Amino acid sequence: MSINKFIKSECTQCGGHLEFPADAVGEVIDCPHCGQPTKLVATVLVAKLPRSRILSAGLMLMVLVLASGLAVFVFVRKPATAIRPVSSKLVTNQVATKSPRDEILTNEFSITAIKLEKTVGSSLMYVTGEVRNLSERQRFGVKLVLGLTDTNQVPVGEATDYHQVLEPRASWRFKALVLASKTASAHFDSVGETP
Repeated sequence: MSINKFIKSECTQCGGHLEFPADAVGEVIDCPHCGQPTKLVATVLVAKLPRSRILSAGLMLMVLVLASGLAVFVFVRKPATAIRPVSSKLVTNQVATKSPRDEILTNEFSITAIKLEKTVGSSLMYVTGEVRNLSERQRFGVKLVLGLTDTNQVPVGEATDYHQVLEPRASWRFKALVLASKTASAHFDSVGETP
């Protein structure tokens, strides 16, 4: 009496179930279901797991994904204070400006009303606001640099604007073009005269 081991597989043409002796692996036969030639291959069949094990494995996988996402958010993200000067004021596109009295004073300049503005009917975005010369002398080549961040406060670039001459006690309404498409907020970085 000969004992043959039988293997279960599928037809490569129609997917019909086939059962054949193990020593026939690699042969080409006509499928009993569709009549097309198919190669006999040994496939590994996965035993069906009980539904409760599948659900618990899925739940465990979801918990791991959420935990790793939270870990990335907490440990990889830089704190907001590390990416902008202490004196900067953060303004998002949800909050246009806190109040006219919120101002940044530095290098005998006052910077106020920083906000993001999107051009109507266009994808262009600008950071706008006002710079005022607090000194009693003319300021030449005034350059303003604004830091841009995304919704997670991760830096995505800078926006700059330039004014040739700012008279004593005069104000300048700046309008710095935003090139980073993921910009969600802007903050003051620096202002000064260029050499």
